[in-house]
This record gives sequence, C-alpha cells and structure tokens, in this order.
Amino acid sequence: MRIAFGFDIFYPETNGVITTTINLARNLIDMGHQVWFFVPRDKGFSGHVIENGIRIVHVQAVPAWIYKGIKLLPIYGSYLLPYLMKYHIDVVHNTSPWLMGMALNHAARKIGIPSIATHHTLIDNPIYIKYALKSTKLAYAAQDAIWTVVFNPFFRLTWMATAPNRNTCEVLRKRNPDLDVRYVSNGIDISKFDESLPELPLPKQINPEWIGRKTFLYIGRLGYEKAIDVAFEGFAKCLQKNPDAQFIVIGQGPAEETLIKLQQELGLEERVHMTGMIPNKEIIGSRILSKVAAFVTASLSENQAITVIESLCAGAPIIAADVENMHEIFNESEGWFFEGGNSDDLADKMDWVLNHQEERDKKAAEAKKCRSRFDGKEVAKQFVALYEELQEWRRNGYKVPRTSSQDEDTDDAQNEAVK
Repeated sequence: MRIAFGFDIFYPETNGVITTTINLARNLIDMGHQVWFFVPRDKGFSGHVIENGIRIVHVQAVPAWIYKGIKLLPIYGSYLLPYLMKYHIDVVHNTSPWLMGMALNHAARKIGIPSIATHHTLIDNPIYIKYALKSTKLAYAAQDAIWTVVFNPFFRLTWMATAPNRNTCEVLRKRNPDLDVRYVSNGIDISKFDESLPELPLPKQINPEWIGRKTFLYIGRLGYEKAIDVAFEGFAKCLQKNPDAQFIVIGQGPAEETLIKLQQELGLEERVHMTGMIPNKEIIGSRILSKVAAFVTASLSENQAITVIESLCAGAPIIAADVENMHEIFNESEGWFFEGGNSDDLADKMDWVLNHQEERDKKAAEAKKCRSRFDGKEVAKQFVALYEELQEWRRNGYKVPRTSSQDEDTDDAQNEAVK
C-alpha cells in the first residue's frame, strides 16, 4: 500500500508525534509498503527522503503566531490532488486535526481515498488553547468552540480515527457518535534498548558528575502544558532533605525562559541542569535513563507520552501526575503517582525514591517488562489491518457522510477561490 501521512508540525521542530510516526513509517516500509510525509514547507528543513525511505512532500505554508512550528495553509486541498494521484496514494493518515489534515481530507474526499486520523495531541485542553488566546479565562471558555470550529469539521471528513489512549477514544466517541474510533497504542523501536549493544559515550551536554542514583530526569518539550514549573517546585522542596540531589532537564520550548527565571528564583542553578536538545539516539545509546533515580513528569495533558514509554523500556521508573491517561502507560509496580499540581506531594515522592533504593530497583526491573506492549513492529501490523479494512470499505462504496447536500458544491466553490 501507499500511505500519505499529514503533519502540521515537522522538522526542524521535534516532538513525540513526529517520533512515533517515523517509527510507524519505518516499520511500514520494512513490511513492503511505501510512505510519503506531507509537511509544511520550512526553510530549516529541506530533505526529500529521510530514514532511508520516507519521502517528503513540502507543502507551501506561512508561519503562524499560534504555536511554535505551526504554519498556515489553505484547507480546501485541491492543490494536493496532483500529489495524491501522482503517487497513487491508497490511504491518507493524518496526525493532527489542523490545517494540513483538513486539506488532505478534502483532497482525499474528492477522489474517494480513505482517510484515517490518529488523535495524538489533546489540543482541546485549555492549556493548549491558551497559546493562541493568551488568556486562561478565554481558553476555558473556548474549549467547546474548538470542537465546533476545528475538530468536528475535521472528523466529519475522516473515515476512521484511532487514539493511543482508551480515555481519549471515549472522548472522541462522545463528541462524534458516528465516528468509528479504535484504540491503537503508540509504538517505539524497542531494539534500541537491547542491552547487548555497545554503550555510547554521554552526550557532550551532560556532565558525568550529574549522573547517578540521586538524579532525576525530564526529557521533552519545554511547554507550559508540561507543568515543569511544578516539577521544579517539587524538586526544590525535595532538595531541602536531600541536598545532594540533582535534576537534568533535556529539551527546548516556549516555556524555557520562564523556567530559567524560576530556576534562579528557587536557587536551583547548581542542582537543575538544563541541557537544551539532545538527539534521541544519544540519550538512549548512552543509557542515561537506566542510571538515574527516576524520570519525572508533572504534565496533566499527556495523551501517551513517548518519553515516558522510552524511560520505562530503558529501566527508569516513573514519577508522574495521577491522571487517567498516565495510568494507561504504567502502573504502581513501575513507578509512583503524585497528586497533579501538588508540589508537596511530588517532593514526598522524590524523597521516597531517593531513600528507598531497593524499591526503586524493583520498579525499574518491572518497567523493562513493558517493552512488548509498545513494540513498534506490532503496532504497524495493527495499522496495516486498519488500512486494509478501509480499502474494503472503499470497495463496498463507502463515502464520508456529509452534513448537507450543499457540502460538495461549497467545496468546489472554495477550491476555485483558492486557485
């Protein structure tokens, strides 16, 4: 089969959606399928083939102020039709319900190509909406509107949706009762955690003196939605009882300057080490994750965090906010939960980890056992089965339902306007 994936954010930005979709694409290619990534054009990335087989289609777009990496492009996608037809695309697989996804959905509908979407990012969360509206009050008020304006029109053009979290699947079903929603976990390359592989040197950004059983670690985007401020506050309180503790923070993002100021206000300059971006292969290959006390995340808005999954597979127990979606990834045999937003409770959990090493090691051993649950090869097989099911729908004459008989005429008129 020939699969076209749609992205609204792509290189030079990095995030969990990109990482997990590249893993899926690599496995699809290994199975004999062909893959194209439709990405917004960005002067920071000009590649046409990545990962030894993923072909890139750069779509003209303009930068937007809404969120770093987001671009604007026309949603009525006649300009994408030549690509879909040239490459004989069998399935469109969107990774977000934003403009690229809408454009690909409209183009796919014109020629009857099945469209599937994976709901990765919970962008109806007020924390994400705040990026655009710059107001917490307005963000909460707009939560339902985002479904009306963005999600519902997108999913009306989508044949089937998946989500890597059962709770998210239920939300999709309630919001779109006619949508066929399936649970499919994110997958990763578990071969990276083969302990017989040679160990790589520590990344140059990491001081060897930072690594040890008294060190906590966070890897990921430094976004406000990640609640890293809560993690800093919890660590500062933990430090009062454990003055030799350290905290490594790997990543970049819009909250970076705010976090540096907080680091200074809390007097953490010597104990919290902010490294910036480090390539994933260097992090995994040097086995940092297996050498620290625990991976820490205070985020309340994760769907299925790839960095949490990778930490488990590497043997790092997790300290995470006690939210339903995190319980989908790990349980108390593999880590600890603290009350979301409560830095005192987080500090208590950190203190417990540092002073109960035997329990920590048992949880680390249990964490490694999760690898088979997140094997990207098995996840790719699940998606191929869904793609084949959609092809059967197509052969049986399925078309996406329309809300009115005027929809097609509206599409044609607006496509002509875009031309």
